[in-house]
Amino acid sequence: MTKFQVYDNFLLPSYANYLETLMLSKSIKWEHQDHMDHDDSYPQKVLGILDEGYSIAHNTMYHALAGMIGQIIDQLMPDQHPVRIRGVKQRNITDNIQFYPPHTDMTDDGGYSLIYYPTDCTGDTYLFAEKDINDVSFVENNDTSNYNWEPTDQVSPKKNRMIVFPSNNYHAGSPPLEIRYLINFNFLPLNNLT
Repeated sequence: MTKFQVYDNFLLPSYANYLETLMLSKSIKWEHQDHMDHDDSYPQKVLGILDEGYSIAHNTMYHALAGMIGQIIDQLMPDQHPVRIRGVKQRNITDNIQFYPPHTDMTDDGGYSLIYYPTDCTGDTYLFAEKDINDVSFVENNDTSNYNWEPTDQVSPKKNRMIVFPSNNYHAGSPPLEIRYLINFNFLPLNNLT
């Protein structure tokens, strides 16, 4: 059965408080995204931090996360490197759904996704056994809209909690009661650098 790896109190309290303060700061310029990932019905705000492993989109946040990236590599992912980091801010919606449409972060086999919760909030994250591998979908035409999704694991957000799972596994967040903040990291094996 596919499960999240859960790390509570991943960072020292002072570092976790700093990241929380920074994420809630009015100096962060969130960009509106009309839809989440491949779905066209739920908007969210995003903060591009790192893209394609080398393009630093938001210097302040990237530098604030440098220590955390080092800790992730040292403690969890010694043979991986970050290829994408982004902040996500989601608000309550009026639809009564258990979770948003499931998606993958990447289809590369061997990659990992990490979700860090910088604040206490609601809006659980769900994991599913289904996966796409190297751009090959488990359903015809990549149409998962009518698929009967059955979660294999569920984790509640909590300040300074981080979850880890294979990037090609389908996963989904769920609507918060108010606002849900997270930082999403995507890692690939070092041999991907060549």
